[in-house]
Amino acid sequence: MMRYEWKKIFERRLNVLAMLSGYLLIGVVVFSYISQERFYDAATDSYVEGIEAYRMEQELARLQTDVITEEYVTELIGDIQSRGMDLESDEAYAEIIRPLDDMFYFVSKNYTDMRKSVTDLSALSRVDLRDGAKFYEHRMEKITDYLNMDFSYGNYTEAEKAYWLERAEHTNIPFRWGSKTVMSRLWELIFAETYLWFVVVICTSSVFSSEYESGAAYLLLTTKYGKDKLVWSKIGVSVLFTVGYLMVGALLALVPNMLFLGLPGADLPVQLWNSVIPYNITIGQTCLGGFGLGLLIAVTIALTLLCCSAGFRSSMATLVIGAAVIIAPMFFPMSKESGLWNHINYLFPGRAFNLKEMIGLYVSYAAGNVVISYAAMVVIVYVVISITALLLIRRMFVRVK
Repeated sequence: MMRYEWKKIFERRLNVLAMLSGYLLIGVVVFSYISQERFYDAATDSYVEGIEAYRMEQELARLQTDVITEEYVTELIGDIQSRGMDLESDEAYAEIIRPLDDMFYFVSKNYTDMRKSVTDLSALSRVDLRDGAKFYEHRMEKITDYLNMDFSYGNYTEAEKAYWLERAEHTNIPFRWGSKTVMSRLWELIFAETYLWFVVVICTSSVFSSEYESGAAYLLLTTKYGKDKLVWSKIGVSVLFTVGYLMVGALLALVPNMLFLGLPGADLPVQLWNSVIPYNITIGQTCLGGFGLGLLIAVTIALTLLCCSAGFRSSMATLVIGAAVIIAPMFFPMSKESGLWNHINYLFPGRAFNLKEMIGLYVSYAAGNVVISYAAMVVIVYVVISITALLLIRRMFVRVK
């Protein structure tokens, strides 16, 4: 019975076209990320592209330092301030920012207000070095000040403040340094797999509804296994297809990276993306966790659409619902007044999948003294939705209309 369901998925031309298009997209993105990477070589005053650019970025990071110590940051900022340049000028970009590359932006971001979405390039000009840069002390002060701010949509509770401060204080310091470029590109490839969700929508939207549209459902429901084994076969194949399709897509992204670039930086702390991140995990673990989160969301979408397909009995209606669930929430704005709406908005698929952004947001769900992190809440919500949909599918398919 499962063999028949697999055959139905792969016999539909629309499904096959969608599958191939999804993988083609991943291939194009992989090629562009590897071939179009650029790095400024100060020795030759020119830009290097492609694989050589990644190699030179790693070499620059190795020469800079292996650990972000207070002494290193103090010396770095002191040297920058001694130039007496406007750090937002073209001259400063050419003589300071470009040669330092990621190091400049990493250190500058640590001294940038957490509410700002872009790095304050002139922040390092204002750092008081009389007692040293106080890099890690400033990090904790910035986090504390942010948690104590007054927000129009609601403030952090005392339990939330204590929760986040404890996590931030127990982050391993000093941070190890290295080039994170390869892993950052790998993360972007993993995030690009959200486009494969649309393939899942296309391939699962007709699993149950097609039986009613063809008239076969009324016959199948009278057979021995029509109300049980058939339903579970359809569910099993749909879930296996979703997981398998996304895993193959991940391999298409990962294998070329490993062959041409390796995985340098996978063991670096995630704080190199943003120093305020309060989790003791590596960049590699974040990428792996992000992919796992993507699989969970994709399976939830698939099960929800199976429920819609069984209930509405219309492939087109189910397809529209699936596309809307993925696309529409991305245009939902955050509220300046309602914290409740913001917390709901964070849980929609497009935002919930972005683990890299998620772990630096300090978003939590509190009930009294119980505090649940954003990442944990996403897992809880999508598991609950998946189980609920799973329990409803059979009932929706076999109900008499």
